Amino acid sequence: MKNLVIVDFPTLKDKVAEMEATFKTALVDTRAFDGCISIDVYFDEEGSTFTLVEDWESFDHYDKYLAWRMETGLGELLAPLLDGGPEALKVRKFQYKDV
Repeated sequence: MKNLVIVDFPTLKDKVAEMEATFKTALVDTRAFDGCISIDVYFDEEGSTFTLVEDWESFDHYDKYLAWRMETGLGELLAPLLDGGPEALKVRKFQYKDV
């Protein structure tokens, strides 16, 4: 992995199926986006949280992707599915170090 981005999506318990369906559709475009190496999706049933583990060529690629997603309205689509709204999203970026 080169540039790891981990995003937590705390989901309302009654919106889990809808969030999963949204990811199935949206991640097709994400995986095809310039600079995306891979994305894996995990789900914590107890916490009702989806976690995306993403590998990107660079954080610039990720930032361009995120700007595109916001421009195309994905944030507005996800907001009513999130427990706590968009502010509840947790994004962490990690850069690989060969130590």
